[in-house]
Amino acid sequence: MKQEINQIETTKVLAEPPRPKTKATIVILFSLIAAGALFAGTAAFGIYARNQWTGAVQQRTNQAARLLVGVMHSEKSTGMIRLELPGQTMPYTDAAIFAQTSGYLKKWYFDIGAHVKAGDVLAEIDTPEVDQQLAQAQAQLKLAQAAFDLAEITYKRAQELFETRVISAQDFDTANDNYAGASSTVIADQAQVGRLQALEDFKILRAPFDGIVTARNTDIGAFIPAGSGNQLFRMAATSRLRVYVTVPQSLSSLIQVGERAELTVDQFPGRKFLARVIGTAGAINSDAKRLLTELEVPNPTGELASGTYVEITLDIPIEDRGLIIPAETLLLSSDQPAVAVVRADSKVAIQPVTIIRDLGTRLQVSGDVSESDQLIRNPSPALVTGMAVSVVKPVQGVHE
Repeated sequence: MKQEINQIETTKVLAEPPRPKTKATIVILFSLIAAGALFAGTAAFGIYARNQWTGAVQQRTNQAARLLVGVMHSEKSTGMIRLELPGQTMPYTDAAIFAQTSGYLKKWYFDIGAHVKAGDVLAEIDTPEVDQQLAQAQAQLKLAQAAFDLAEITYKRAQELFETRVISAQDFDTANDNYAGASSTVIADQAQVGRLQALEDFKILRAPFDGIVTARNTDIGAFIPAGSGNQLFRMAATSRLRVYVTVPQSLSSLIQVGERAELTVDQFPGRKFLARVIGTAGAINSDAKRLLTELEVPNPTGELASGTYVEITLDIPIEDRGLIIPAETLLLSSDQPAVAVVRADSKVAIQPVTIIRDLGTRLQVSGDVSESDQLIRNPSPALVTGMAVSVVKPVQGVHE
């Protein structure tokens, strides 16, 4: 009986349906699910942000590791090149004025910067010693002249007496010798007087040509020894100026006498002065492989000072082929001259070129290079094809 009762109760328990969950349990379960989802989302966002940051840093690192380069562009050859060469103006005539007599400076009339004409008196030298020597020589010449006159009269008289056989031949020969000796003495004394007179004339220092006084190295009362090598004045003729430039050997055959050129100086921005080729050395310098060329620049107003640094521009006809590139873009590290080109993908390509003509600051070349190519300026010998670089602000190429 008892067992039946227990069995009935057990059956009731098993048959009894489960009790429903409470509200608090549901809230806890929902919170746990939401927290898990939030954690998963935060973790996913963090991983994504970290990947983005890592990619940006890697990109910046790659960019920073690239070599920074400046670029220039080539130009198409037009058959005429503009050759720009440095030079320096020089006086057409430049002379130092020395003393040819000894004495003391009595007076000077022109200082540095003065414009003088040929023959103008620059200074006077007081020469008391030369004056005395000249006076003595002149007196000696008078004595010699008197002795000559007497010898001449004696000779003529002896000649007449010898012809009438009044005197012997020996007496006539003696008179003849005295006459010849007196004549030689006069000539010698005249030469001495002439020499001292020339020294007297050198007391006056005169300008040898039209020009300006560029130096005065003496003053009143200064002792001036003749032949000392110390210049008293220096003069320069600047109505015309000379300019010497050195032309590359490759262009030396194209330089013609009479060819026109332009001259520019920093003191006169925007102005151009005309120049003309008046001659060349006629030989290539064995060391520099360049031709020394002389130009003449008219300077009637004296605006251009001698010794001024100038830029000479020559327009020279050449073959109409190839490209003109700046000389600073040439890469000489390889066996053959080349240029380093930056492609559209910022990668370097080394392109061999053939130099047709050296134009000084530019080169006429042929090769697989176009006008649109970006040529690296002052390329490093370490550049190789395929290297990634970063281009800085382009430098405008030089004009032809």
